[in-house]
Amino acid sequence: MATLNVAPGVELHYWDDDFTDPWREPPAIILQHGFSRSGRFWYNWVPLLSREYRVLRPDLRGMGESSIAEDAYEASLDIFMADLNAILDSNGISRVVYVGESFGGILGLSYARSFPDRVAALCLCNTPCRLPRRGRTDPEGDWDTAMRQSIGDWSTATINNRLDTRFAPEGMKDWYISEMDRTSSSIGRKLQGYLDTLDFRPHLKEVTTPTLLLTGEESPTSTLEQQQFMADQLPNSRLVVYPGLGHGINAIHPEWCVAQLREFLGAWPQT
Repeated sequence: MATLNVAPGVELHYWDDDFTDPWREPPAIILQHGFSRSGRFWYNWVPLLSREYRVLRPDLRGMGESSIAEDAYEASLDIFMADLNAILDSNGISRVVYVGESFGGILGLSYARSFPDRVAALCLCNTPCRLPRRGRTDPEGDWDTAMRQSIGDWSTATINNRLDTRFAPEGMKDWYISEMDRTSSSIGRKLQGYLDTLDFRPHLKEVTTPTLLLTGEESPTSTLEQQQFMADQLPNSRLVVYPGLGHGINAIHPEWCVAQLREFLGAWPQT
């Protein structure tokens, strides 16, 4: 684990796992979490990757172990990208494979568009380019009221949007909710309001980085129709669909995801 102060009152936390041979200079891979989560959500990817890669798992500011005063929190792709650059620069890393899930994947698309020389490849797990349009009140209830109570309350009410509980291992649902509840209500509401404004569709053709799209066939958030649209728009992409699965492919089937990633990276030289 490591920390980095990027501004007064803003401390970023990230996990840095490297079990490669000590005489090697391994390539780096970023595992970026989604809304109200943390690097801990990639726990089951680390053993699969860290003998070959230096694996960095950043906690976005205000989430996980990263800290910021709630009244100073501002959600912005530019801010999140600057934080990522600060982590990479402080570690002397010039180029990475970027893996993101859900909102973390949207951040990856934006990062590859803005800093194409720093991203060798993208892997986007259940990543929408536009989140489903929602008002503050929707069929699942008043999300803003639920978030005011706690992110845990909101996550409990909406868990099937981010984790297919039909196939998740026993205990994962409760762990997911309790971990998401570590994000404060104030920060969660600010970020959710910002996410509802994001629409990356107009910029997909500008992302030339080789991109692997991994999705569950029945995801309610990253729908198959939208994933196929993204695959058509992204110039160098491959879409692989896990049949019969909803959201949370990275958490439920890490071995399958990593196998798909390895095959993809073998087909795209990382130069």
